[in-house]
Amino acid sequence: MNKTISILVPVKNEEAALPLLFQELDKRLGELAKKYDFHVLVLDDGSTDSTADIVKRYSSNSYSIGLCSFTRNFGKEAAIAAGLERCESDVYIIMDSDLQHPPSLIPEMISKWEEGYKIVEGVKLDRGNESLLYRLFSMLFYKSLNSMGSLDLKDLSDYKLIDRELVDIMRGLPEKSRFFRGLIDWMGYSKHQIPFQVPDREAGTTSWSTWQLIKFSLSAISSFSSAPLQFVTVIGMSMLAISVLLGSVTLYQWVSGQAVTGFTTVIILLLAIGSMLMVSLGLIGLYLARIYEEIKGRPAYMIKEEIQASHDSDSR
Repeated sequence: MNKTISILVPVKNEEAALPLLFQELDKRLGELAKKYDFHVLVLDDGSTDSTADIVKRYSSNSYSIGLCSFTRNFGKEAAIAAGLERCESDVYIIMDSDLQHPPSLIPEMISKWEEGYKIVEGVKLDRGNESLLYRLFSMLFYKSLNSMGSLDLKDLSDYKLIDRELVDIMRGLPEKSRFFRGLIDWMGYSKHQIPFQVPDREAGTTSWSTWQLIKFSLSAISSFSSAPLQFVTVIGMSMLAISVLLGSVTLYQWVSGQAVTGFTTVIILLLAIGSMLMVSLGLIGLYLARIYEEIKGRPAYMIKEEIQASHDSDSR
């Protein structure tokens, strides 16, 4: 009996890229399909174009194609979680649809899994044609995550092969707001890394906005570190030390009969303390919001349509 492999593809408005991905998978999985049973599950994260229709129309001799459409956009992390929960396979491959995760790596990924690695992940040799601002933002994000959450995820991607054993563990985790890359690294299983050059996007445009990236970064950091909350304590202790110092100077001037000056200093201190208090409340609010989202118990996604297709020899 052949081993089963599920390929999970989160998408949003990728009508231009999906046919190219399917054709590339046909090319790369043809020979492997004699030894493995492949199932491609497209996770439609609230697309408003013809993405779902393209998936329904396409068929392949090398793999079966399924569709899971959400009622609205719930985010990539929710899409990955849905795919892992809804497929029963020996191994899972998570990849993007824009061909910036090269399907040509799949045979090597499977080979390394057969050697005993529970995780095989793609590592970016470069960041492709990303803007300077995006590169700086990514560098800041990964440095923050490394220093505060002890996770070294620099140049890693969501392009991963993971064994069923890890998926069973992830299914048992109670948290709903997840950071997939962080969870995989946190588990600590043996892994093999495959470096790759990030090719240009073949078609379409990214659906990630700047605000979505900021929200994603804050969610990822707060998922794996409470260091920002300790930062509030550091601010408080620092301001206490400054207050004691300035209070001592003021008291000395009063005892020695000198005029107490420093109106500008007082205003600046008030502004600084007020700003730090607001920043501190914001950080505390970030963690309270995460607690609030978890205890509500709402599902991470809502499914509008689900199709489990089988292999089809019809023309495409």
